[in-house]
Amino acid sequence: MKPTTELWEKTLSVIEERLDSRDFSTWIENRLSLRYYERTMGVLYIGVDSDFRKAQLELKYAEVIEGAASEAFGTPLKIRFLLPEELNEVKTVSDRLDTEEILFNPRHTFDNFIIGDNSRFAAGAAQEVALAPGKTYSPLFIYGDSGLGKTHLMHAIGIYILEHFPNLRVLYVSSETFTDDFVNASIHKRMNTFKEKYRRVDVLLIDDIQFISEKEKTVEEVFNTYEALYNSGKQMVFTSDRPPKDILGIDERLRRRLAQGLLVDLRPPSYEIKVAILKNKALLDKVQEDEGLSEVISFIAEHIKTNVSDLESALNRVVFYAKVANRPFTKNLAKEVLKDVMQISGNEPSSKDIKKVVANYFNISVTDIDSTERTRSLSTPRQIAMYLCRNLTSLSFTKIAKDFNKDYATVQHACKKIRKEISANEHLLNIVNDLIEKIQNEY
Repeated sequence: MKPTTELWEKTLSVIEERLDSRDFSTWIENRLSLRYYERTMGVLYIGVDSDFRKAQLELKYAEVIEGAASEAFGTPLKIRFLLPEELNEVKTVSDRLDTEEILFNPRHTFDNFIIGDNSRFAAGAAQEVALAPGKTYSPLFIYGDSGLGKTHLMHAIGIYILEHFPNLRVLYVSSETFTDDFVNASIHKRMNTFKEKYRRVDVLLIDDIQFISEKEKTVEEVFNTYEALYNSGKQMVFTSDRPPKDILGIDERLRRRLAQGLLVDLRPPSYEIKVAILKNKALLDKVQEDEGLSEVISFIAEHIKTNVSDLESALNRVVFYAKVANRPFTKNLAKEVLKDVMQISGNEPSSKDIKKVVANYFNISVTDIDSTERTRSLSTPRQIAMYLCRNLTSLSFTKIAKDFNKDYATVQHACKKIRKEISANEHLLNIVNDLIEKIQNEY
């Protein structure tokens, strides 16, 4: 592989081709410095010189930079911009098996994780694991919808262990990285190196384990790695968007292993916890607190109903616009800046709304949709309603399954079935399009 510096130069060349020359010279050229390439996480960490530049880059140019970097490096990459003070706080550790580094987000500590009824057990379990790696709960399995804090807790565990147990080997990877490492080791006949990397660690953290689904050989290797570490008394932590019982495409042996430790879930935060999260973020970002900011935070907490990541993104946008336009924080400013976001996150139809529209369209009742009756006259509208919930809302398969009183697999099958049929059945496609138009017009 080409040296990282050469690939970064290529990235800059691609960006220059894709941006207006004035934008490139103002915001990119000689303004960015590559500080870390974290291959296992697929992240480029870029140094920037000011809050203003960071906000502008995140708002307007992150997508272009990520696309150019992914093209130049030959792999999908994410970009993270770091201020000078953040660079100094970055916690890294060599995985001691090669020359790479694990880079944890320095903000993702236990101190910065706001605990509420939605996250109390998960945060408590993560702290217990960090205090005594391999002694309490191994494996720890944290599950919940995207953006609720699973990765934050995993990073917090890693950061704490690195600070308090510096002699322990810590390895943090995504399930995609584990799969890629396994495939490459198999192709290049380096399985001994692979096993050494993953089985000589004291703490193994694997994010989004659900993505190994249907990858038979990877599933087998996760099981073998699990057995080796478990029998050695090592610490394992897994995250997923669903509990082990709902992960399809893994054998029963691994499912039982994942579930034999401690399972904890993260749920959407209450209004009060959302306010606390946003106030903490404003404090970390050194945003001047005043009555107007409190008003903005309350407005965002009330209207953003998806996850913590969307909450923080919304606050970032308002803070940036207030700074650029030199305007005070007000509720009206938040409304103006977030009007497009609210259409997606705040005012989206609920599953109940969608079921009502579908029921009226097919001249049946919502009770019929919620029933266990499996006749075609009811099963098709029910499956269409599930498909529309998945495609018109931010609801996860797990939440849709709960709302329809079905299991995860049933919802996944329904969505896959409708998606396949509308590609070949014009009549069904017209029905679905009519329903989408009705729902969007009404909600």
